[in-house]
Amino acid sequence: MELSEKILQNHDKIREYLHCGYVNWDSLIEKIDRQERCSYDDFLDEQIWTFIVACGYAIAGKEGLKKLCSILTNRTDLLTEKIWFEVLPSSPRKREGATHLDLAIGDICVRKGTESGIELKNHKESSWIAFCKMKWYSDISYNVSYDQQRNQLARVIENALFFEQENNFAKEVFVNLVTPKIFKETSNKSRLYCYKFREYDENPKNTLVNDLLNCELAFKRENFESLIQERISTLRLEWTTFDLLFDLIPESDISNEIKEFEMKYNKAKLNS
Repeated sequence: MELSEKILQNHDKIREYLHCGYVNWDSLIEKIDRQERCSYDDFLDEQIWTFIVACGYAIAGKEGLKKLCSILTNRTDLLTEKIWFEVLPSSPRKREGATHLDLAIGDICVRKGTESGIELKNHKESSWIAFCKMKWYSDISYNVSYDQQRNQLARVIENALFFEQENNFAKEVFVNLVTPKIFKETSNKSRLYCYKFREYDENPKNTLVNDLLNCELAFKRENFESLIQERISTLRLEWTTFDLLFDLIPESDISNEIKEFEMKYNKAKLNS
């Protein structure tokens, strides 16, 4: 049986632990089915690769979610109730729409009055979140509306730092850049995110803070300069690979089909 059929067959089991935001479930399945029928040599759709990863961990229930938490945070004591796919956290900037977030886990709930919006689930003092920026072959965008100097990675980090509910922020913030391994381990750094991630990781209180403070968009809060300095201390940046996420997918009703799909269509892995 093909992967698209197996995901459809296990719809209820997957959706119990996977929240799909502004995307259409049937459209996602159709894209996988089309790839299986047409067999394009190198499958480039990072949204579908992300969806397949999310399904692979969600179907394994709480154990799958626990394993995903461990991979994305390097900690074994953090638990999430759901995987959040293609959701919309509110921007802390004026005139900036909600950020389209690829994947998230942690203390998160649906923002009131929305289906795709998310906010902090503020039910405990030790709240945490992990936001993921997924990139297959594409680079991070640098042509953000109203500020041509604002890059996509900085925007996701800022959204994570100021993710809130009623002025309460997450106590621990993880931001993951997720790419094929070939872009993480090569000495030939062909992507802008290779440089920005290194700058932000090595010196966040300087480079990252400067990039956030120099944004042309006004901050919604008056004391944003002191808040940024304060919030930076909660941040941990991680660079995870699709390769690792696929390699560690737990055994389930769809795990064999996922591995076969990746083996056939993931040319990025073959070149690593």
